[in-house]
Amino acid sequence: MRELYADPYVKDRKGIFEYILGGSTDTKLLDVRVFDDATKKSVYSTQTAKAEKKGESNCPLCTLGHDANKSKRWKLTEIDADHVATWSKGGETNIKNCQMLCKTHNRAK
Repeated sequence: MRELYADPYVKDRKGIFEYILGGSTDTKLLDVRVFDDATKKSVYSTQTAKAEKKGESNCPLCTLGHDANKSKRWKLTEIDADHVATWSKGGETNIKNCQMLCKTHNRAK
């Protein structure tokens, strides 16, 4: 429990007791929405390696376009972590539900 209180990603500390008593499964009670740096770096590396093999952008939405960004490789500082299944509709904040999008596409989404 102390770890949860100290965790900077836990936005709603009022939900910690209910979270623990409920089997520690409903992260919505903690309002955890941000991907940690390790997850971002891992997803970025995997996504970028796949994009390089295909000669495409490492932003999956840029690959759909017809402009100069179709094959652009974004730096980690130029790309944001995004929930594939939206967080507001129950998408979890974990590596399986993370994709990296360029800042323009992430903010437009």
